[in-house]
Amino acid sequence: MTGRRLLRIILGLVAANVVGVAFCFAFVLLFQFPDKVGLPSRAQQWFYGFAIMAIWPSLILVPMAMGIAAAYFWRSLSFSLWEYLLWWVITSLVAPIGAYLFFKEGAVCLLIGFPILFVCGFAGILVGRLLFKSKTAAMNLSVIPVLLIATLAEGKLRQDQQGVVEDRLLINAPAAAVWNYVVSFPTIDGAPNYWLNKVGLPSPLATTCQGAFVGAARECIFTNGLVFKERVSELTPMGLLTFQIAEQPHDPELLGHLTLHRGQFQLIDNNDGTTTLIGRSWYTLHMRPLWYFDWWTRDVTSHVHLRVMEHIKTLAEGDR
Repeated sequence: MTGRRLLRIILGLVAANVVGVAFCFAFVLLFQFPDKVGLPSRAQQWFYGFAIMAIWPSLILVPMAMGIAAAYFWRSLSFSLWEYLLWWVITSLVAPIGAYLFFKEGAVCLLIGFPILFVCGFAGILVGRLLFKSKTAAMNLSVIPVLLIATLAEGKLRQDQQGVVEDRLLINAPAAAVWNYVVSFPTIDGAPNYWLNKVGLPSPLATTCQGAFVGAARECIFTNGLVFKERVSELTPMGLLTFQIAEQPHDPELLGHLTLHRGQFQLIDNNDGTTTLIGRSWYTLHMRPLWYFDWWTRDVTSHVHLRVMEHIKTLAEGDR
């Protein structure tokens, strides 16, 4: 490999990641703009609505822009498709590693986000390859508007919205025995079996509560010292416990990505000595594309539910 060729490869790698960083800083400045210029509140709402719909924090638009930037610098290198793939693998690893080291981004979030960053970035590479090798200006001008329209449409159709995750578990114990461990439960000793927990995702350990009454302060304790502060908002003995999330921990896996609103346990007496325990969590997801990150959010939340509910099941059935 000649020095000139290597220089072009490095320039493409650097340019792609500079574009990614520039987008991130531009997003921050964009959301500070209304306050700095003193826009009226109604204009601010319109501005934020459009900005969120269009670009924030899209992991479709940014990686594609990164890929197109890399393709521009690699346009004269006559890469095969496999060479584009190889160098994009290397290029796309720089962003998450840098985010982890310099911006303290959560490792699990980066791991979850990397596949879509890689795929959309490589799509940008292919688009750039087409753009910069096309003989006609019409082709160059027609592709970019299509990409922008697709990104706008994705944002318009799937803006931030509240979701709920529900899981059920059959427990071979009466509702009274199950209820003993619903309001609060002792430490979970067993190691989690969810693969994301093995790479650093916190898992639930224990729950404390002031008492079984509305308004009681409750804490859900996770590994890594994380504590969700909660308050009981609805309670029917041996039937229903609902709690609001009063404060969620300042953890990089959550900040700016996910807002948890409330949780709930419902007990259904099956009238045969068994109880169906239902766990629910309400949340708002702020990451886009929502169709991708919502799948992960539901999967993670379900594993949190089931780890707690399996522990309750073990304790309740052990009391028989």
